[in-house]
Amino acid sequence: MVLVGSLLAVLAFLLAWPIPAALSRFSGDPISEVVLWQAVGLSGGLSLIGTALAFAVDPASRNLPEGIWDLIRGQAHTQLTVVAWVFLVIAVLLIGRLLGCLAVTFFSARRTRLRHAEILHLLSEPSATHPDTRIITTDEAVAYCLPQGPRKGTAVLSTGLLEVLPEEERTAVIAHERAHLDFRHDLLVIPFAAWHRALPFFSATAIGLNSVNRLVELMADDHARDKVDPRVLARAVEAAARISSDDRDSLSRRRIERLSQPLHPARIPVRVTAILSAAGLLLIPTLLVFLPITPGS
Repeated sequence: MVLVGSLLAVLAFLLAWPIPAALSRFSGDPISEVVLWQAVGLSGGLSLIGTALAFAVDPASRNLPEGIWDLIRGQAHTQLTVVAWVFLVIAVLLIGRLLGCLAVTFFSARRTRLRHAEILHLLSEPSATHPDTRIITTDEAVAYCLPQGPRKGTAVLSTGLLEVLPEEERTAVIAHERAHLDFRHDLLVIPFAAWHRALPFFSATAIGLNSVNRLVELMADDHARDKVDPRVLARAVEAAARISSDDRDSLSRRRIERLSQPLHPARIPVRVTAILSAAGLLLIPTLLVFLPITPGS
């Protein structure tokens, strides 16, 4: 188990810094990147917990599940050293914190959406020309969506944005927001928000959350291409960036650049490669956890 724990610790370190740092500099297909980020998060969590458990169980166990089962049945806890007890406590706390933060983040997001919907109903007016769209009065360039169930929700635009956009660009912006709603991009972000809440001291969690927030915008742009001219959406993004006060210039430039060009023809092979890479990344800690080893390893 010492060898397994050491290998898992090395993998956990790689997934906590070098791999996320390299992935954040990748600028390819957004779906491929999200798949890889999900694999990094799952594999990193499994490696981190597996490391603590591997150093906690009986070193003579053939594999990690057998060692954990012996602990549960009470057959090995009397042989635990002080160091093993420390690792066992760390593993239990990690599992509890990760699952707890996931639950808290999910229900907190749901509660926030419900409260936001109530406030939005009071402070906005329904659009006269676009269904499931509400208009808020502000000079800022605001466009976002509020999920309210599978493929349901409300697109929200500001009067400040509407004043600078012609009708076709308004339609393009709404198509972008509807893409977020149709594909429930908010659910893609929640695990990464929970990951960052649980382990804020790991740079990988912040990098992952920021990257996925950026990637879902690019994914929505790609989905909106099916309904509107991407060049029209690019003009809308450029117009919004000119009057926006937030710090998203780099993302706006990236969106405009992508929308001004056709989708890369090699994106499907890239996605297949990303899925295979993600599967391999998940397979490594899984094999280390479940494969039998020589006793004492």
